[in-house]
Amino acid sequence: MHAAASKGSLNLRVDAVTAGSDRFNTLIGAFFASEFKRPREGAFEIVVEIERAADAPAHDVDQVAKAVLDSLSGVVFRDGSRIERLHVEKTTGDRARVKVRARPIRAPEAA
Repeated sequence: MHAAASKGSLNLRVDAVTAGSDRFNTLIGAFFASEFKRPREGAFEIVVEIERAADAPAHDVDQVAKAVLDSLSGVVFRDGSRIERLHVEKTTGDRARVKVRARPIRAPEAA
């Protein structure tokens, strides 16, 4: 796993692919919980890149994305209604991995 923060974005690479929410809750949720002390308000952009080796079985892109989003909900943002941009892409590479970027795109509106 590799993690970095840059210009308000949090970036994480997990060297595994799974559609299981429990595994991502452990790996992804723990990292983002350390960076976001409490869920943030406002709009978010989430980018999920699912990479797999050419000879590996394919995962359903929607199930992997849902597992990632479930691990971020309540940790990075209050709930899924805060996601205003979502980009999910599946690519072929040299190994199985998931890259996630969570970035606030707009501050919450004043009450």
